[in-house]
Amino acid sequence: MKKLFWMASLALTATLAACASAPTATPPPAAPVTESAPKGLILSDGVVASAEALPAQDTQMSFAVSASVKEVFVKEGDTIKAGQTLVTIYSPDLELAVTAAELDAQAAELEFQYWIPARHDRPPERRQQAVAELEEAKAKLETAKAKFTQTSLVAPFDAVVVDVQIQPGQFAQAGQVIITLADLAHMQIKTTDLSEKDVPAVKIGQTANIYVESLDVTITGKVVKISPISETVGGDVVFSVTIELNEQPAGLLWGMSAEVEIQTK
Repeated sequence: MKKLFWMASLALTATLAACASAPTATPPPAAPVTESAPKGLILSDGVVASAEALPAQDTQMSFAVSASVKEVFVKEGDTIKAGQTLVTIYSPDLELAVTAAELDAQAAELEFQYWIPARHDRPPERRQQAVAELEEAKAKLETAKAKFTQTSLVAPFDAVVVDVQIQPGQFAQAGQVIITLADLAHMQIKTTDLSEKDVPAVKIGQTANIYVESLDVTITGKVVKISPISETVGGDVVFSVTIELNEQPAGLLWGMSAEVEIQTK
């Protein structure tokens, strides 16, 4: 038994010695880490920045006076034309002012027609007074009409109704946002983190490649605006650059994120 134990111990010792003397495998060297272009962009000699899609025009509309809403002619998602009436409010005082001004203008016109013929019993100074009174009445009428336009919200450009915040019968406060409009047919791309170090190389008219990740499309455009005022984002000084698209891809929505490369060389 002792002989068997001694032989087993000897064999184990030999095995351990062999393992200790065997060379240790060296792991292969790690591949160097290289920066890759944002997905969808093939970089050339240009500057790269994150960006978002924005409408070429948008506006938040409100009334200059407080009043109850009379009618709302549009709903969210409607496509509208410039000059189209969107919402009206009740304002009897302004309406009465227009009516009164119209009556005054009519009376001044009659007075003018009476005094304008040159007759010996109608002194020229009275004719001059009639002319002045007519001009004053017309001016008051135009002012009353201008004030009455405050009772309607009219579309300033062709757009889509993005949001409606009021219903007929509700009270609209002066300055309260009632309707939001946007020109979604002409979207643009605006950078959000273009560094102050890169912006000097950017010029109006330069070509840009834009990758919209959510749509997985790459499109082209050109620089149309460079903000003269900086912003601070995460402690970095950045400048916004606006890019006009050569062709708008289907499905591009307000706020979608993008990556752009502006070709500066």
